[in-house]
Amino acid sequence: MIIFIGDIHGEFNKLSNKLANTNIKNSTFIQVGDFGLGFKRKENEIDQLTVLNKRLKDVNNEMFVIRGNHDDPTYFTSDRSYSNILFLEDYTLLNVEGKNILLVGGAISIDRSWRVLNNSYWLEEVFLYDNLKLENALRNCDRVDVVVTHNAPAEFYPIGIGALVYDFTDKDSKLIEDVKNERKDHSLLMYSLIEKGLKPKHWYYGHFHTSHFETFEDINYRTLNCSEFFEHRQSNEVINVDCK
Repeated sequence: MIIFIGDIHGEFNKLSNKLANTNIKNSTFIQVGDFGLGFKRKENEIDQLTVLNKRLKDVNNEMFVIRGNHDDPTYFTSDRSYSNILFLEDYTLLNVEGKNILLVGGAISIDRSWRVLNNSYWLEEVFLYDNLKLENALRNCDRVDVVVTHNAPAEFYPIGIGALVYDFTDKDSKLIEDVKNERKDHSLLMYSLIEKGLKPKHWYYGHFHTSHFETFEDINYRTLNCSEFFEHRQSNEVINVDCK
């Protein structure tokens, strides 16, 4: 079973408790970014992640995590993973239960002007379309079944710039332009896959703190709400897990 999880924002203990209240075993979890790495005191974070890792290991579950804009990017370029929690580099291609899953993290923090550089905000947290890394990831790959990103192509929900973004433009004159360009860069990723004949059937992302499903160009895309659990099936059935 493959289960996608929405933004966590450092609620590792809450996630551990939810997992304890489910009967999910021998499964793969994929978390879509904003895991919340680097925002707690180091000792507290290690303690909480150790508990979460044990919870996963005890029932033979594994969790893959991509970076969001609420994650210290250095966790994804160094060996800070746990035995059953793996922090993935951008342009990782996983094969899980026979499905090829392409994962690329990163997004802009719309509140970056309010945050502290290299403490709660990092220049490297943004999404980067990198055709060379994409080519390397897809070498000898004959199909991509699923794409996982934190943000999403401009053609996906939500369309345009939300009102919340404008709340931060008074101190950040480039924010609107940067947000639009980042959505366009996600579109470059999508259209590149289509041009290569590798159009995915499914696309999962978080970032927007809402649960929404639509189809674009025969791609079934879903944005996940915070802590939402979604079981990947050919249908779009959501497993009944309380996320509050």
